[in-house]
Amino acid sequence: MPILAAALLLVTQTPQYNPSGPKIEVELARHRSFVITTDPRTSPQTVKGILALVKSGFYDGQKFHRVLGWVVQWGDPQSKTLPIGDSRLGSKGSGRPLPFEGSGISFARGVVGIASTGTHVGGDSQIFVLTRSATNLTGSYAVLGEVTSGMAVVDKIVKGDKIVKVRVLGRG
Repeated sequence: MPILAAALLLVTQTPQYNPSGPKIEVELARHRSFVITTDPRTSPQTVKGILALVKSGFYDGQKFHRVLGWVVQWGDPQSKTLPIGDSRLGSKGSGRPLPFEGSGISFARGVVGIASTGTHVGGDSQIFVLTRSATNLTGSYAVLGEVTSGMAVVDKIVKGDKIVKVRVLGRG
């Protein structure tokens, strides 16, 4: 019984992921939006690079080009012009590579990561949100932050949904 009690105590005292950096709002049509709270503590260069892209308007008008049962993804500028079924979608970025910044943050539902060409490789501009946990990604991709508001909106995104505007909320 003491081992079980110690294990229960450890589980209940394990802190949840709690990013506290600048917030990014992703606005979709019909006044739907969700908010990502970034985590500059574990991925400072990733957060800095993505915030610069947001401020430049890079994501405005793009479409969600990858929507599967566990993830939604955007950030390919070709999604503004190519048909949503085009096989080239997902192959381009901003041209501003980000360094790899892996962390021990568990890739649970709501965690926001940076897509790349492989594990332990820095990304560029493509962002993904997990709609289901994918802990097998932990440590292999940079974590941008977590969806802290509007996860129900993320759950309803379909391939081809258009992003109206992405903005930094407050200071960033």
